[in-house]
Amino acid sequence: MKIAYMPDTHFGVFDQPIPPPDEVADAAEHLLVEAELAESVGFDGCWLPERHARTETFFPATITLLAALAARTKRVDLATTVMMPTFHHPVHLAEQLAMVDHLSRGRLIFGAGVGYHEDYFRLFGVPMEGRGRRFEETLAVIDGVWTKERFSFDGEFYQYDDVQLTPKPYQQPRPPIWIGAFNPKAIERAVHWDGWVWWFPPTLEECAQIVNDMREQADKNGRKNWSFAMGIEGWIDEDEARARDRHGHRWVRESSFYDGANLGTAKLHDIQAELESKFLTLGGRQKWLDHLGRLRDIVNPDYICIRTRTPKPEGDVYYPSKQECLECIEQLGGMLDQL
Repeated sequence: MKIAYMPDTHFGVFDQPIPPPDEVADAAEHLLVEAELAESVGFDGCWLPERHARTETFFPATITLLAALAARTKRVDLATTVMMPTFHHPVHLAEQLAMVDHLSRGRLIFGAGVGYHEDYFRLFGVPMEGRGRRFEETLAVIDGVWTKERFSFDGEFYQYDDVQLTPKPYQQPRPPIWIGAFNPKAIERAVHWDGWVWWFPPTLEECAQIVNDMREQADKNGRKNWSFAMGIEGWIDEDEARARDRHGHRWVRESSFYDGANLGTAKLHDIQAELESKFLTLGGRQKWLDHLGRLRDIVNPDYICIRTRTPKPEGDVYYPSKQECLECIEQLGGMLDQL
């Protein structure tokens, strides 16, 4: 079981003012330092999301950040979890990703998802209608220009006649392609590619049943090296009460943002308890080791990613400082050799 860290591109709270340039530049350096530290303390990979049109998201240009990470790291896998290729020209995206694969000497994993946020589609002028079919065509084009010397395609959304992408990716025949998905139809696509990445999974027992079924389907489709990857989240602190009181609200606020929930005190505690029963760990070294051990024994993922969330610059609610984030990464890395 490989373990990655996600240098999260969130810096702040939902609907905050547009950040000043110096703040964004400082955050960029912090993300790169996080990745360097994660590599030095033993993580196997660094994963990056793609998000747009939100003021707390300082780094929407995933490939730009991937290229910087490729230059600042030597060993870790660099995974997109996930990019939404329907917002991009597929051949241009394939070319840029191939360059990242070369810059990193074959460390790229391309995680791709359909996308669900209406603001993202509106920002790029891409209709939500037909987004699943557009996604499937986009992946077919990327796969085609990566693996074929000359490529032609006649689809609903894209048409190409005898085009050539050069150079091809460093990895041959191409980098792994994982499908990021939540709903059943989208998840079904994953068995036709190289893996599935799942954020915000349910309980371990529920997760194991679904993953076992997916592995069987992938095997029947001839995907012998098919991978299951998943994300978990949390904060390490030997004072568990402090970890839960100081940090739990950050995940509750995000969950409530998506669900449109009002946050009274009782509601906040209820949501936090539910998240901790699934993918959120708040506590000390042994609690983390116990959770990761059970995850390995019950679900047996090929890869997991830990996300701790980034600091908020200022505010009346507790958020960790940049230094605390680095100390948390170091402590998490210090337990990896015990798994």
